[in-house]
Amino acid sequence: MIYYTGNASMKRIFSFLLICFPTLLLNAQSVISPEMIADLHTVRQVALSPDGQTIAYTYHIPGAADSKPGKAWYELHTIGIDGSKHRKYVSKPNSGYSISWGPDGNHIYFLSYRGSDNAYTQVYRIPIDGGEAERVTEHRSAIDNYQISPNGEWIAYTARDTQTREEKLNTAAGKDWIVYGENYKYNRLYLKEVSSGSSKLVFEDDLEVKGFSWSPDGENIVLKASEIPEIDYNYMFQKIYRVNAKGGTPTLVCSTAGKLGHLEVSPDGKTLAFAGALDISDPLPQSLFTVPLSGGIPVNNTEGMEASVTGFTWENNDRILLHCAEGCYYSFYRQQAGSQKREFLFGNGEIFTSFSFHPQSGVVAVPGSSPSHPREVLAGKIDKLKFDRLTHSNPVLASLSLGKQNVISWKGPDGLKIEGIVTYPPGYDKGSKYPLLLQIHGGPEGISTNGWNTRSLYPVQLYAKAGFVVLEPNYRGSGGRGVAFAKADHRDMAGKEFEDVISGVDTLIARGIIDPDKIGTGGFSYGGYFSAWAATKYSDRFKASVVGAGITNWISFSGTTDIIYENALVHWDLWWYEYMDLVWGRSPLAHLNNANTPTLIVHGENDLRVPIGQSFELYNGLKLRNIPTEMVVYKRQFHGIREWAAQVDYMERSLQWYRTHVQ
Repeated sequence: MIYYTGNASMKRIFSFLLICFPTLLLNAQSVISPEMIADLHTVRQVALSPDGQTIAYTYHIPGAADSKPGKAWYELHTIGIDGSKHRKYVSKPNSGYSISWGPDGNHIYFLSYRGSDNAYTQVYRIPIDGGEAERVTEHRSAIDNYQISPNGEWIAYTARDTQTREEKLNTAAGKDWIVYGENYKYNRLYLKEVSSGSSKLVFEDDLEVKGFSWSPDGENIVLKASEIPEIDYNYMFQKIYRVNAKGGTPTLVCSTAGKLGHLEVSPDGKTLAFAGALDISDPLPQSLFTVPLSGGIPVNNTEGMEASVTGFTWENNDRILLHCAEGCYYSFYRQQAGSQKREFLFGNGEIFTSFSFHPQSGVVAVPGSSPSHPREVLAGKIDKLKFDRLTHSNPVLASLSLGKQNVISWKGPDGLKIEGIVTYPPGYDKGSKYPLLLQIHGGPEGISTNGWNTRSLYPVQLYAKAGFVVLEPNYRGSGGRGVAFAKADHRDMAGKEFEDVISGVDTLIARGIIDPDKIGTGGFSYGGYFSAWAATKYSDRFKASVVGAGITNWISFSGTTDIIYENALVHWDLWWYEYMDLVWGRSPLAHLNNANTPTLIVHGENDLRVPIGQSFELYNGLKLRNIPTEMVVYKRQFHGIREWAAQVDYMERSLQWYRTHVQ
């Protein structure tokens, strides 16, 4: 049966909570629950003040059973680097995110949507000594990104083109059809003078601007942009330009190929550093390049490095603080600009996917997690090799009995080293064999790290509490191991990369940890694809599968997804129509006659990344073969599940599916 979850689901869950609320209170101190996971508060962004003494940070506050569907909030707080002087600035019902400090340290800037002030998301700022937030921009459409100039006199921001008067009239008359490839609306770069309030378009060239950075002297803006404003072009075909902040024509800085990440100009304004792909088929912008800002040939500073660059900032004109995903952890390096020389600083502890750095004092702040807590504010001196935890956002976790987790490694089918995270049930008995659940990350260039791994789509500790051992494998194709490892699955999707997963399962069997007859699998996106593959091609190994927004037919997917170029160039490294036999052979539907695994299928109604037809194809195929299957379509959801009630429903439903068919 297909279930559409919307308001009826919310009412059902809310009624359940009302009836069971006393019991939930009694159990909250000892048992992790779907509601508790959906309610977790997490630090999303940190920003150090200009004097390096105060950290501004944002909390993500989820919606709840009584919230409007899809509603969540971002609170804005500050705290001293020693953990003192905590202060809240923005809270429910308002939100503040994408935070930055004014150069004088007197204001914190942020993005916010406040319907009473403006119909669109705008830039606001609030005085550090308290008071009401004031709107800084009044653009006619939502602001996507912004940066304050080094002297604080200007704000550069991007916003999308609006409809013309004629287009509005046509829409009102029902003449609102879409002709693909025509009438693009671009995300353009604007400049606002803070003192006068006047705004201007920096240039009129048709470029989709998705990221930018000021030069330290405020004279130039470096930006990355694509010529067509579609998500696939933003992923694959961006170029780096330089434009005078006063206006003019953007000039190409250097030749690049493939994905681009963060870019930043050196303090002396002479050198541009950027994270980029090695070539068009590199799955990630995971190498650090430097090039003269005036133009030239980029130098790869991290050639052959078995890690993925995820962020950086200049320490001075010669050194760059480099942030990398490395195996199942994140690390800091001090990189000599323009060379292959680097010094490892620290890592192999808390997981921190972003950071803020104060070069003068050496203080670094991160939103960091560990196996015992989601992202909190952590801070310390970059040369002291440790962080201090400054916030405790979810005190209930301290009283929970959580399953132990650790990193393990094994050999893939060709001897390649593979790593993953294993989480054990609380009270794990070393002499017993447990049922196993695979929780497989997406991408395939995603990473499972040894931090807080329990979230709504991957509720690892919920499954562990129910008595399962959980394995999260970083199969070949994952990030965190450098370019060669990320490309090791090219032209071989679900070939050796899935055998890497099977080898991990066999390793746990050989160690006497799991029962080989009680294995289930689940995941979202590419993890959903792997779980559909497990339920068909490898059906004899798996007792249950949960397929979240998974690819089931590579041929139909390749022609309907919104990432047709990324899929071909960096995932497959081939054009699907030239290799029909291979592509179809790696489709779960091609092995439907081999399937016998009970499969729960879940999908967002409005998913464009993996269109919902992928799930219908698998559901109908399994149903026709009388294999136990259930399909749930979550209304209003895109590629994932964001609404509180739907998240709770998914966690409860998937756990029950595993209990029924695996345990």
